[in-house]
Amino acid sequence: MSLIEKISDQAPTLTPSERKLVETVIESPTSAALGTAGELARAVGVHEATASRLAKKLGYGSYAAFRDALRDEFIATRETATRFEKTIADSTSDTILGKLARDEAQALGRIEEFISPARIAEIAALLMGANRIFIYGYGNAEVLALMMVKRFRRFGKEVQQLDTDPRGLAEQMLGLDAGDVILSFAFRRPPRGYAALIETAREIGATTIIVSGNSGALLAPRPDHILAAPRSGDPDAFQTLTVPMTVCNALVIAAGLTEKEASLKKLDRLGQLIERFD
Repeated sequence: MSLIEKISDQAPTLTPSERKLVETVIESPTSAALGTAGELARAVGVHEATASRLAKKLGYGSYAAFRDALRDEFIATRETATRFEKTIADSTSDTILGKLARDEAQALGRIEEFISPARIAEIAALLMGANRIFIYGYGNAEVLALMMVKRFRRFGKEVQQLDTDPRGLAEQMLGLDAGDVILSFAFRRPPRGYAALIETAREIGATTIIVSGNSGALLAPRPDHILAAPRSGDPDAFQTLTVPMTVCNALVIAAGLTEKEASLKKLDRLGQLIERFD
């Protein structure tokens, strides 16, 4: 079980101080992995004993063991980040555009510290193997939901975008079956209806997948699968959708590769139909 999954399991039992520690660890896992319990606690403003208690709550015998797990899971090659940094090395502008480009590149360069290529391939296979795909995006995430609906329909999958109105969502969930997959997004806080959505899927035997930012590990109830990576921007202010959109695009590409020949045939047929309907 990954560290993110362990945190998800314990999310309902975490104290406010422990949640602050978790949020800091998720935001800067490399710093946490290289520091001591005291350094982490001071950075967050809690007692050192809280860090040790959190490590044990997550199933580690000591903070040192917890730190070793962080190192194993998050300190990987920086080659991808280095390439991105080199790409924008000449971007020294103090304009909003220049700063945004640098922030986005930094966040994108860290994605594989949180989500491995194997994990993308695994989730893509789940989506392509689903009987039906239900996609839920609330607020800013609606644009991501719409994009994924269109992308997977092009593969010939039966896809529905879930209603954000509680009554409409309930009506759609009436037809949910085992073998279906729900793909949802959660940023800052769980979207409206999140708990009911996860609980309903669990009762039916459908699979749930969440694409999230830092808050993913703290979602309760926990979904079956979480793809969580920090977004760019100030955690307390404006944050963009570039990172989750990149995760979504990676899922689409990986999904096409899982059934490459069939996917290409579907896309070719789509082209023919577009010409016919135009």
